[in-house]
Amino acid sequence: MAKHTSLNHRMGVVLSDVHVPFQDESICRMALAFIREHRPATVHLLGDIADFYSISRFTKDPARKEDLQEDLDATLEFLSEVRDAAPGARVMFSEGNHEFRLRRYLASEAKALAMLRDLRLERLLDFESLKIRFQPQDRPYRVGSLLFTHGQLVRKWSAASARGHFERFGGCVIHGHSHRLGSFYHRDIHDTYAAWENGCLCNLNPDYVTAPDWQHGWSIVWSHGDYFHVEQVAVVKGRYNYHGKVYGRRRLSPTAHFEVEDIGV
Repeated sequence: MAKHTSLNHRMGVVLSDVHVPFQDESICRMALAFIREHRPATVHLLGDIADFYSISRFTKDPARKEDLQEDLDATLEFLSEVRDAAPGARVMFSEGNHEFRLRRYLASEAKALAMLRDLRLERLLDFESLKIRFQPQDRPYRVGSLLFTHGQLVRKWSAASARGHFERFGGCVIHGHSHRLGSFYHRDIHDTYAAWENGCLCNLNPDYVTAPDWQHGWSIVWSHGDYFHVEQVAVVKGRYNYHGKVYGRRRLSPTAHFEVEDIGV
């Protein structure tokens, strides 16, 4: 008879690419409600939780308000909501390329301030009191045989970025960064491997790109020693299914900042 091992106490939820203050509020509420209901042992925040728009290198929209302190306050509020939803969980925070904007800005534009402890991301977002463990951008971490990282590349089509990260790291990996959901599997003479890209919780219609190929969602990782199992939750038109139960409310169409004009022939 097959041996059954319960993994309930080994559940982890993976969130990434919230891009506060450009998050999708309804999707964030769904993700937090999921955490609250299922009580994972670990919450993995795989980067780009904050956007740091005001210190990006890109040309800014002159009509958009820039207030770094307000954006930090909103990010801290989101992290506090994660902690409230999972009071007993271990929370991991991987620095994404958007959070790295802070270190890059200080190093290039404010060198005299770069070494101030109170300007580090960990201090600004109060990781100590929230009991959040911080992982710098260049330090992915592993749980069993699954590597967790924000991500370093984006390729076209779902799962292509996951494949790229498998090729880069040479093993099983889950990452954010691409804003897509997808899974990639590969078998060689030694073993079977897999990689996942985690989706996003941000607005799917930002004002700097038209109709991006992004998907809302998150992942669940069940682990026991070196064994793990990944499930992905895809939010489609405001709803998702998890273990036979439908959550959310149907959206007729996404709200976009652009309109398609039919000018005839």
